[in-house]
Amino acid sequence: MQGRQAARGVSSQSAVVSAIHATLATFDMWPAAPDQMVEARDFAAGLIGGDIVTPQTLAWVHERTGGALFLAREEGRLTGVWAGVLLTEAGVRACHADTFNALDPDPDHVAEKWEDPAGVYAWGIAGSTRESAKRVVEAAGGALFRVTLAHLPYFTRPATPAGVRLVIERFNFMAVPSSTSGLCWMGPRADRLSAVA
Repeated sequence: MQGRQAARGVSSQSAVVSAIHATLATFDMWPAAPDQMVEARDFAAGLIGGDIVTPQTLAWVHERTGGALFLAREEGRLTGVWAGVLLTEAGVRACHADTFNALDPDPDHVAEKWEDPAGVYAWGIAGSTRESAKRVVEAAGGALFRVTLAHLPYFTRPATPAGVRLVIERFNFMAVPSSTSGLCWMGPRADRLSAVA
């Protein structure tokens, strides 16, 4: 179906992508523009460190999915980011097999904006101020993880001690059994929707 939609020139967003945009807008977080990729990547690298995706990869994944990078600002200054990859079924299988390349994703693993994703790989969240850190965690962890994307499996590789605490201790992610790369996951959380509502 994906190929037929592309051939017909369909470019509208799926309901899931639209819901991501609407959810993050309530937290005053907005999709990054093409000329903001370097700024967002450098901001995240300064807070997270280590190997982090390139601006070029951020840009093509953001364009393909329609929603991979969202920014929070305070008084015009970048103070928070949420970045994630919306996954195809093949991407979910690659995560379970611990073969998903987060730094250079295979296009076959990345959902297109008009298709409903089969899962989410959280590249990362970061905030440089107390207010933005709280806002980004509430948006990504509370609203997206627990409500908007509760029907999808979620994957991530925490890169910092704070990330490990957030993912493992607060959100109860588990290690992917076969992973040697620190990949963690949480299955679909539709059963938790009633607790949030």
